[in-house]
Amino acid sequence: MTEAHHQFGRVTSIRATSVGRPGSRRFRLLIEARTGASAVVWLEKEQLFNLALALKNLIAQAEESQSGKEQPDAQEEAHGATPASRERLDFPAGRLAVGYDPNAALFILTASDAQEANSALPLISLTATQQDMDTLAEEAFEVCAAGRPLCPLCGAPTNPGEKHVCPKHNGHAPLGDTQES
Repeated sequence: MTEAHHQFGRVTSIRATSVGRPGSRRFRLLIEARTGASAVVWLEKEQLFNLALALKNLIAQAEESQSGKEQPDAQEEAHGATPASRERLDFPAGRLAVGYDPNAALFILTASDAQEANSALPLISLTATQQDMDTLAEEAFEVCAAGRPLCPLCGAPTNPGEKHVCPKHNGHAPLGDTQES
């Protein structure tokens, strides 16, 4: 397992959620470890989306490298957990990293605190099963897609009830208005 200030070990739950109204949402990972520790890791929408992409790619690579090999039983091992604690962390994510431990058949996620950019070690490190990470990736994609509707012409987010000035109309006409030349 990767070194970190807080070793969460195996998680019992890792979820992607958002808080707020579309257009002003905040994104987060809610993490609960077997040790009793928990964390709320705040992310930008792009970070959450890219985390989901990275997880999907890593899962595909792990499946490809493990095809035909007998899978180790990773269901009951605490894998790298420090002694039980009731830590409660809440921080904005800086650097995120994912990896795979083929010996334990577990995925590794580390997150650094954005406010401690000079720290060489991530703030937390955790492990999870392929099923947990695949579920997280799917949930992250759903959370990211549940935002404001996109303009069909330019792809920019639109705010319900507000006129959208579309660059594809050269900024001269709000979407839905027609102008004759």
